Parts: sequence; C-alpha cells; structure tokens
Amino acid sequence: MNLNLKIYYLIKRRFFSVNNLLSKKNPIFVFTKQVILSILMNFNLIFNRRFIFIFSLLFVFSSCITNKDLEYIYSNDEVKEIKEDLQAYRLQKGDLLSVQISTTTEQQHDFFNKESTANSQLMLQNPYLYGYLIKEDGNLDLPSLGIIKADGLTLEELESKIKNIAISYFENPVVKLNIINFEITILGEVHKPGTFKIINNQVNILYALSLSNDITQFGNRRKVKIIRNEDDLNRVFYVDLTKKGLLNNADFMLQPNDIIYVPPIKDNFFRSINNLTNIVSISLSAVTLFLLINQN
Repeated sequence: MNLNLKIYYLIKRRFFSVNNLLSKKNPIFVFTKQVILSILMNFNLIFNRRFIFIFSLLFVFSSCITNKDLEYIYSNDEVKEIKEDLQAYRLQKGDLLSVQISTTTEQQHDFFNKESTANSQLMLQNPYLYGYLIKEDGNLDLPSLGIIKADGLTLEELESKIKNIAISYFENPVVKLNIINFEITILGEVHKPGTFKIINNQVNILYALSLSNDITQFGNRRKVKIIRNEDDLNRVFYVDLTKKGLLNNADFMLQPNDIIYVPPIKDNFFRSINNLTNIVSISLSAVTLFLLINQN
C-alpha cells in the first residue's frame, strides 16, 4: 500500500470517528468538516505532484506585485529641488474659521479677549459653536469689526485685511486664523478608510494617506482620484504618487472637504490568486493539524 493510500484511509477513518462530534451549531466545526470532506473528495488531486507544483507556482505569482508599484515618488534620480510656490488655498463660503486677535496693550487685550478666555475650555470641546462662518454671500461677520469680504482670499490675505481694520481699534493687533472644519475623506484601497479632521491649515496627500494607515498592496498608486468642490462644481483629477514630480505638483496639497479615492489595480488576477492560496493554505493546515492530533 503506497503512502498516499495510507494517508487517505487514515483521514477517512478518523473523520468518520469524530463526525458526530462536529456540531452543526459551531461554525468552526462546520468549517473543519467541510474542509475534510473536500480533501476526501479531491484526495488524488491534492496529493498529486503536479498539484503541488502548480500550487507552488500560484504561491510565487501571488507575490508578483513589483516594488515599483508600491513605492512613492519612484525615480532613479533624486529630487533635487522642490518648488515652494504651490498655490495656497482660497477660502470659500461654508468655511468655518477661528479668529484670534491679540494686542500688545494689556487693557485692550483683556477687554477684547475676555469672552474667548472665559469660554476657552468650551471652545476646545466644541469649536463649531465658537467659529465664524463665511456665509453664502462670501462675507465674514466679526464682532466690533463688522462685515468683511472673505471669499476668494487666502488665510494670509484675510489676516492682513482683518489686521488693517483692527488697527483702527487696537494698538499693534496680531491676527491668527485657522480653518476649523478642515476635513478630508479617504476611500478605496486603504487600510483605514474614513473622514479625518485636519488641525493644520495645510496638508499634503502623503500625510493624508498616512492617516488612513497607507494604501494596501492592491491599491493603484499611479491613479489616485481626488474629488474637489470648487464654486459649487465637483472637479475630478488624478495624482500619480510614483511620479518624481509629485512634490512640485499643485495638487500635492489638499484642500478642505477633498475626497481621495484609491482604486484597485485593474488586473485583479494576482489578488484572486493570493486569496486562493490563502484559502488552500488554511485548509491544508487544518488537515495537517487534524492528522497530528489524531495520529494515535
């Protein structure tokens, strides 16, 4: 009696001896039962040398995604220069801003910041209640300073504009603005999709993807889609994360409410093979464990 036949009869005898112990209500037992039945039904195929050879090839091919597909800013040459004139974000209606104005004169400083100081803890807990909204007409309504046109300006331009108005009321005012409702949404082939709040006023696409625990090995890094709302219209464009000119790309920097979608690699053959090899590996491991436990 050859070795394959001996193993076959051993599996069959052990299986039917414990068949009654495999409860239908226990999913682990049910899975084990199905695996063993599959092994018995396809015994000759599984222990055939050709099958082992083919399975080995599938295992090798399951890892055939090249390093080049997984790298960012791929290039044989180093990036020698990074332009710093990337276009700054321009405020839009619906943006919610925190506005802080301080002065060098102590009395003026105390008077102007009395309310914000008292409510500083509440503002940290819920900044949406204490922010200033750029309304539909593009204006920002600030206490004591009046209505200020904000739509279309950068944060630096608006800070300068508010400072020029505040200088009529306070000595040496210092203005600091932040976007409170700066959020980005990341979907697709990432490890942790979702919506993320951004504390800083600027964020680039690589930092954003790090918030989602990076792209999976099956994500297409060469064609990442970004959906952006501009003037009530959705603009769709694509970014190649492997391109060496990425850092100089104007779309390298994200804007509030951007949606990032990482598509899967078009050819899902290797992904299917990877799933198949995982299933087969688990099945063979289960059978091996079963044989070891019941070999006596």
